Amino acid sequence: MENKKHKIEPWVFFTPLVFVVAFCLWVFRDPEQAAKGLQKFYSFITDTLAWTYEWYVLILFALCFYFIFGPYANKRLGDEKPEFSTLSWLGMIFTSFAGLGVLTWTSIEFFYYLQTPPFGAKPFSPEAQPWALAYPLFHWGFSAWALNTVFGLVFAYLFFVKKKDVIRPSSACEPIFGERLTNGWLGKLIDAFFVIGFVGGVTTCIGVNVPTIYALAGKVLGIQRTPTIDAVIIFSWSIFMAILLYTGLNKGIRLLSDFRVYFGFGILAVILAFGPTSYILNTFTDSVGHLLQNFVRMSLYTDPYYKSGVPQGWTVFYWAWYIALVLQAGIFMGRISKGRTVREYTIGALLASTAGSWIFFAVFSNFSMYVYQQGTVPIADIMASGGQGEAIVSIWTQLPFSGILIPILLVYGYIAMQTLLNGSTYTLAMVTTKELTGEEEPPKWNRIFWSLTLGLIAVAVVSIGGIRPSQTMTIIGSLPIFIISLLILVSFFKDVRANWGASREENNTIQAVSNNKSSISG
Repeated sequence: MENKKHKIEPWVFFTPLVFVVAFCLWVFRDPEQAAKGLQKFYSFITDTLAWTYEWYVLILFALCFYFIFGPYANKRLGDEKPEFSTLSWLGMIFTSFAGLGVLTWTSIEFFYYLQTPPFGAKPFSPEAQPWALAYPLFHWGFSAWALNTVFGLVFAYLFFVKKKDVIRPSSACEPIFGERLTNGWLGKLIDAFFVIGFVGGVTTCIGVNVPTIYALAGKVLGIQRTPTIDAVIIFSWSIFMAILLYTGLNKGIRLLSDFRVYFGFGILAVILAFGPTSYILNTFTDSVGHLLQNFVRMSLYTDPYYKSGVPQGWTVFYWAWYIALVLQAGIFMGRISKGRTVREYTIGALLASTAGSWIFFAVFSNFSMYVYQQGTVPIADIMASGGQGEAIVSIWTQLPFSGILIPILLVYGYIAMQTLLNGSTYTLAMVTTKELTGEEEPPKWNRIFWSLTLGLIAVAVVSIGGIRPSQTMTIIGSLPIFIISLLILVSFFKDVRANWGASREENNTIQAVSNNKSSISG
């Protein structure tokens, strides 16, 4: 509750604000030149640092096996009993990845790989089709969610073992920098960079999904897309959520989230039951096999020979996107995982999050491939003339009961973006508020400010056109959070060795004393 007045943290608030204002002025002043500048930045980072992102994600995936089978596997994240039943806990993780972004990419990502396939395959050839369905599963699978799983464990350890209120990422770096620096200038710098990176990641979430909403609105409401309509839709998200946040309608926000979950899985059930069921299940099974067979190759593929651009344009982009959002996702997963063992947490989080994504990809991606193979929708022509959003909605017109499902998808997509915006603005408001504990809420005006700010920067990105500017925002945002996440990992391992290592030595001492007493008694 807001039980006292809180001030903003100037360094953490104004540093990102200056960045946002400068970026928006640059874009609105000359969108064409801004687009060229972003493209150069994107190409430089993805080419130069591709190997860094790929190794980082693969190492974190391997780290999950260390947590499952290593010396900390049986350690418990807090002495209390789990807050949620295992089924409810897995369900919360499972459904947390079922937003509009999943529907957008499940329906169209496969087509990009058909157009420009990896490993030297010919465009639109039978050889390209298995890659087109396996790559989305790779980008939304074990490797991707290993990031959230690892950092969820880090924050669960801080919350329930160390009993810390982790409001800012800087507080997680205390074991290596000490309390004075993390509460001083260095901590403020870390938090400011986190806000910049997080804004970039959230902007990408909005930027890549609004074309889908535009196309759905055009189909259902019969409106034509214009820059004004674009801005109205984006700001309507911001204003509507600002009203909810200001009035404290938490029940309404929960209802929106529940609606998103139930309708999302309801849509999946309808498609699977009344669509090409056998085709969907067969192609999904084949895609999983193709992925497992080529997992290591895909994980470390930088394409220095064919120059297809697939790893730079997709794998590195995805890893950067997840890195930009990983700390918030880790805090959420950590918060709901009290009382779990390290092994139980790691297995559950990794499997549940992967299953949550793969169920959507199994249905939507394979249905979309079915539509492509039937030739009922000229996807390539629509992509060229109308863009990604129009192509997605054209595919959805082939869904069973599409006349009913498409309006539902419009409402579903709008609400999915609302729930994303709600969590994001709340995170930004908390980090930029001074002296806030885990039991207090940030000022309402701060929540409203960040809601509108995210809308403004999203309008700036969308005004450039295409998905590349949105992807570039993720690349920009991921760089500072990449460094911060490394610092947090180093801090975690330093602290966990001292804490759980000491506990192990104490247990050995206690056991030795107990054995001694038994011998004397005997």
